[in-house]
Order: sequence, then C-alpha cells, then structure tokens
Amino acid sequence: MWDFPDNKEIQEIALSSYENNGYILSVCHGIAGLLNIKDREGNFLISGKKITGFTKTEELLAGKMKIVPFFNQKMAEEREAIFQKKRFYKEFALKDGRIITGQNPFFVRAVAKLYVEERKKCKQF
Repeated sequence: MWDFPDNKEIQEIALSSYENNGYILSVCHGIAGLLNIKDREGNFLISGKKITGFTKTEELLAGKMKIVPFFNQKMAEEREAIFQKKRFYKEFALKDGRIITGQNPFFVRAVAKLYVEERKKCKQF
C-alpha cells in the first residue's frame, strides 16, 4: 500500500493492459495501485468507475488506522471514483467495464469468478 500508488512500473503495466482490452483486477489494499494511474489524456483511470477496496471501518477493526498512510476510499473518491462497499467483511466484488475489484482479502475468489465470467463471454478464456 505504501509503494503502490506511485509505482511507475505498475502503472505502465496496468495501463498498457487496459488500453489493449485487458482487465485490471485488485483486492483489498490492491486498489492503492490503481489510484494514480492516468490515461493518455491525463485523467485518472478510476474516475467515474465503480470500485471497492479495504474500507476505513475495516482498517479500524484491524487496528491499522494509525499505521496506514492513507485510506483507499478517501483517495479513490478524491479521484472521482465511485467507491462502493458492503458491511465490513461481507463478500463484495464488483465489475465496472474492465476493472474488477474486491473489498477485502477474503474475496479473491469473488473477483476471480467475475473475471472468469467476463472471459467466457468474450470466448477468449
């Protein structure tokens, strides 16, 4: 989470994949890697997109409020993402276009399931 937002390598790989009709997936704190990705026009890639990730409430319950450098939800909303969430530790994953995100680490399977469903639709899986 500390080094994901400004990691140029992650940004380039993710943007290149996205621009070539690939998918971007993240779970939990992984959305930190999406926060600063900008498209070629200089707009945040997550702007206007429905995403989710580890919530402030979950940070509180995990005892990490004073440790994390920022809150994913706040940063995503500052970039005009539509941050959605469910009650803490409830299964929640969502897809907006080719971005698929999961709220917390327990829902990797839910994110993977959405991805597999999408790939089957494209008949490229």
